Amino acid sequence: MRNVNFGSIYHMPWLEYRHALPDGRVCLRLKTGRGEFTRVLARITGNYEGPHFFEKAYEYEMTVAYRDEWHDYYECVFEPFDRRLKYLFVLESDEMTVKLDASGLHFGKDAREDVSEAFAFAYAYPADPMPQWARGCVGYQIFPDRFRREPAPGDKEKVEPWTSSRVQNEFRFGGNLRGVIKAVPYLKELGVTLLYSTPMFLSDTSHRYNTFDYFKIDPLLGTEDDLRELCDLLHENGMRLVMDGVFNHSGLGFAPFRDAIKKGKQSKYYNWFFFDEKMPHGYHTFGDWKYMPKLNLANPDCAKYFLKVGKYWIDKCHIDGWRLDVSPEVWPDFWRQYKKMMRQANPDSLMIAECWDDSREWLTQGDMFDSTMHYVLSRAIWSRFCRHDISLKEFDHLINRATMLYPQRTQEVLWTFLGSHDTQRIRTRAGGDVRMACASAFFQFTYLGIPIIYYGDELGMEGGDDPFCRFPMRWDDVKGNPVHEHFQKLAHIRAAVPALREGSFRTWAVEENGLYAYLRQTEEQTVLCAVNTALEPVTARMKLPEKMCTLKVLHDLYSGKTIPVEDGEIRVSLAVGEGLILQ
Repeated sequence: MRNVNFGSIYHMPWLEYRHALPDGRVCLRLKTGRGEFTRVLARITGNYEGPHFFEKAYEYEMTVAYRDEWHDYYECVFEPFDRRLKYLFVLESDEMTVKLDASGLHFGKDAREDVSEAFAFAYAYPADPMPQWARGCVGYQIFPDRFRREPAPGDKEKVEPWTSSRVQNEFRFGGNLRGVIKAVPYLKELGVTLLYSTPMFLSDTSHRYNTFDYFKIDPLLGTEDDLRELCDLLHENGMRLVMDGVFNHSGLGFAPFRDAIKKGKQSKYYNWFFFDEKMPHGYHTFGDWKYMPKLNLANPDCAKYFLKVGKYWIDKCHIDGWRLDVSPEVWPDFWRQYKKMMRQANPDSLMIAECWDDSREWLTQGDMFDSTMHYVLSRAIWSRFCRHDISLKEFDHLINRATMLYPQRTQEVLWTFLGSHDTQRIRTRAGGDVRMACASAFFQFTYLGIPIIYYGDELGMEGGDDPFCRFPMRWDDVKGNPVHEHFQKLAHIRAAVPALREGSFRTWAVEENGLYAYLRQTEEQTVLCAVNTALEPVTARMKLPEKMCTLKVLHDLYSGKTIPVEDGEIRVSLAVGEGLILQ
């Protein structure tokens, strides 16, 4: 008889535990103690199937989709016979049977199944689909001042030489939109289909997060016409553009702030900000930086202004989405208004939160953001691949918990990244070890979501914490660069394999020697990925999934080699940082 921790059994009829998919199917999830049950069923009836509701219920086998050190997360996905559902769970542990409904646990196979106490899904409306172009695509982040500079007639502002080491915020290198336009063929060849740029609006810093005018492109960067040309060129080449919206705070040069400072409470813009004599600077700020006063988006006039900003750039320059800075600190209802505006202006647009933690509050209901910057995943990758301060089992637990956080439709568009303008570069975080930087990229590109390449990471560039992660792009180091070839190969494989873009994720093998294997699956396709996460070569025999056991050989999409199958197993031999993508 197994030991069962009944307190671990949990279901919430909401968010990631119960939701409808865009195709109309319903997903149910249930958490239990790890390894405590031999069989779990979901019993489904309709709200109007009386009087004998559960006597003619549908039963669906639930399987363990995710697993951490303490819990199993069961899942079933089914086509509902009626969208007005009532349901409960039946859990078997050897000879013992437990039933869970909304009123709690009931013991025994014959325990009551009262529809009035069952979990209710009042009406399973299908979720809005994510933009098809975004599902599992490949992204690329630029920091415009440091990405590429193309001299333009009439340039007058003095800028740093491209090889300068003065990368602090006050130094500007003059990267511009003409340079980005010139780089479009490079991005296309690399396999990029989404370009994300940090702020482009008028400012006096290189990062431009202290915006002065939200309706004006910084002249050092170019013009509105340049941005429109870039967007149209990207579209012609099968790419999209996401801009950075900084609506949590402005810069000191923002006209409404200057007016509020000058006129005080007599200014019509006074309540656009949080003036407070108790604060060190007399007003609330982003962090503790005086030069970035916090905006009050609960103020209707302030909200109306920034809704106009968002719509303006979608309409005028044909941008495809917004990444919204410091999103958790902004008045939440503003994001609901912003989402409606974006869908009306461009139904195919994407809205991304900059949230460094669990983002379910902003994502899962679907009334605010589509996606987030998936720092939860990033921290797990950094811990295992870069610092090696957690075991592979601990890494797998973190990955499974991260995967459980959101519905599959959300997972497909989450922004996964190894570094950004706010963090150390991945190679530096790995102590300069290019092998582990490449292994990190291998996992990033074969996991769920949208892998975002931070400019220069595909060249093996190094850089510490902000601002030292913002050195100019090394255009002189592209040709013949093996790291570039690695990223390019991963991007092109991902584009060619639907399971890597839209498939589910399931752990397959977690070996003490550092070998990590996982499945990416759609209904039509199964791909088995394996990567060496250790600092030594690994060799092992690995059992194969049932669908692959009968094959004579498997093809590795990364190396192009074939691997013989013997008795449902293969021999895996990987150098440090190497991986296999088996189909």
